Amino acid sequence: MKLAGLRIAIGGAGQGVGAACARVFAAQGARLLLCSRTESDLCALADELRGINALLDGREPEVFCVAADLATDEGAALFAKTAHETLGGVDLGLLCAGASMRAELLASAEPNPAGDAARLLGQFRGNTLAPALGAIALARAWAREDARGPPEFARADHDTPGARGRTQPLDRQILVLSSLVTRLHVQEGLGPYLAAKVALEALVRTLAEELWPRIRVNALCLGPVATRLHEQAGTPPELIAQFPSPDEVTPLVLEALGLPGPLSRGLPDAHARGLSGRCLDAESLAADPSAAMWSDGRLAQVLPLQPPPSTQPDNDDLDDAPLEPEPGRAPSPRVRRALRGTASSLQKYPSDAARLARRLAELHGVDQDSIALSGGGATAILERALQAFGCPGDELLSPFPTFEVVSALASRAGLRHRPVLARQTPDGLFEPHRAADLLAAIGPRTRAVYIASPDNPTGAVLAREEEDRLRAQLGGKVALILDEAWSLEAPGDANPEREAKLAKSTNATPTDASPLLRVRSLSKLFGLAALRVGYAIATPELAALLRRLELPFPLGAPQLAAVLAALDELPRARKIANLLRRKRERLAEGIRALGLLASEGVSPLILVRDPAPDATAQPLLFALRAAKIAAQEAHWDPAALTVSVGTPAQDRRVLAALGRARGSGLLPSCRHP
Repeated sequence: MKLAGLRIAIGGAGQGVGAACARVFAAQGARLLLCSRTESDLCALADELRGINALLDGREPEVFCVAADLATDEGAALFAKTAHETLGGVDLGLLCAGASMRAELLASAEPNPAGDAARLLGQFRGNTLAPALGAIALARAWAREDARGPPEFARADHDTPGARGRTQPLDRQILVLSSLVTRLHVQEGLGPYLAAKVALEALVRTLAEELWPRIRVNALCLGPVATRLHEQAGTPPELIAQFPSPDEVTPLVLEALGLPGPLSRGLPDAHARGLSGRCLDAESLAADPSAAMWSDGRLAQVLPLQPPPSTQPDNDDLDDAPLEPEPGRAPSPRVRRALRGTASSLQKYPSDAARLARRLAELHGVDQDSIALSGGGATAILERALQAFGCPGDELLSPFPTFEVVSALASRAGLRHRPVLARQTPDGLFEPHRAADLLAAIGPRTRAVYIASPDNPTGAVLAREEEDRLRAQLGGKVALILDEAWSLEAPGDANPEREAKLAKSTNATPTDASPLLRVRSLSKLFGLAALRVGYAIATPELAALLRRLELPFPLGAPQLAAVLAALDELPRARKIANLLRRKRERLAEGIRALGLLASEGVSPLILVRDPAPDATAQPLLFALRAAKIAAQEAHWDPAALTVSVGTPAQDRRVLAALGRARGSGLLPSCRHP
């Protein structure tokens, strides 16, 4: 859509973003109706626009003004009536009206001098009523215009193939400016402002439903902008100086309107022109316009859960391939035969899910209704759990550092991930998880506590007595998620006392105890990482909740056949578990012999740290990656990294690479049984 001749009505045009947009529109030949409560602001802006445009091409733009309060029925009606009369109709309505406020607690010790009701109503008046009434008045004016005759049509672009001689209706739309405060987690002191903006966005979506397809209505949620409103709200000048100027955010307004501007991304006009009922995230729009327009910005904010496919190894030689974080042995001949056996009946839907759930329930001593299956590994179970336990704005608590994917999953679900710093030993490694630290961080919006035991990457574990303490004190409304995907225990192999407690706590959870969800994976001990099979053990109520979010047929026939065959070989899994434990001990001993620190633990993952003052792990990482070892840097500690236990040849390569990085010719022994 071109701007020349476009008829645009701007509410809240006296200053800030409205005035900045008016400058861009006028410079490109649009016809404008400017509205503000302050007539002096309007007159000054109109004079400025005429002067600027005259310097550009000698043609004075059409700029009209009306002073009106959009937060009143009379003012909104005057705004729409004047726009249609002076411009001969309206194509776009841009509503930038808003109100500022000083950060103040809703229930502060001292009552607000103006009164609490006045404070709340003032925010609704400026931030909800003004733009909403302006949009309603424009919509009614368009309806009256259409009642007088057929709607205006504009000649299609004759340069478009196949478009010659056809006409299309003008694209009527309203864009309302809202705030990113509605996308962020609740902040103290912004209650009235947040409530007003949330209400505004609800009205935008409702108007879009009512007016479709005649008129499109959207909102653009901006972050803080350096305007006079912040000065009035008492924002510190040094903070205002860090905000973008109105001129800097104007390109985002053009993008949301589908208009050509300095932020052109090569997107077709129709990409934005088809939107209605959207509340677009301005930051996501700046980062990824296509994703933001498809999904209001939620898709643009989603963190990736895995690296791009191009970074994945493509090498079938197990000893020469990069070391991957799934250290189990290759699947047994029985498992491979079971997989091949499904090839002749792939035309049938899988039917053994109930059988697998029953088998797992028997091994763990729980009811079958307490098992939830996953064809996407433990990660898919975690994602479903976060969707079940919280809604956007709620909070997930966990130790930090922990499994990095958890933070990404929380972000995708709209949850706030609150990390609790894990206790470290004097040498920079980590102590076991402590219930007291996590309990002290519980807040009113905490819906779940996530603990990996053993943890990836720290190796920390949660002792049974600490688990009991957590469940007893979390209460019945905060769920406890125990991620045991890195455990080297085969299903049902915990000590008898623990299995008995697990069965008792799962089959009948006291009403005053935290709901418990245990997440397991079949990747490590059974060599089934490529099949992505995981499961959860929970109370029947929790498991049923997870199954509601489950797709039909959560596991395919090859997955089911392989897992059922593997569970018939539990003695083999136990041998692999014992082997991995011994291999871990020997690899850790070899790392310590090089003068490095290696974490204790029971998972096939080792946290390695250089104890030298001001040390960095970069030389170690370089050497490991040069040897095709997939080491992971510890983003919280520049001196640390993690490696996994692998085959004997891979473990020798790990030690050789670390020895080279340390400048040592000594190759520690890494014998394997």
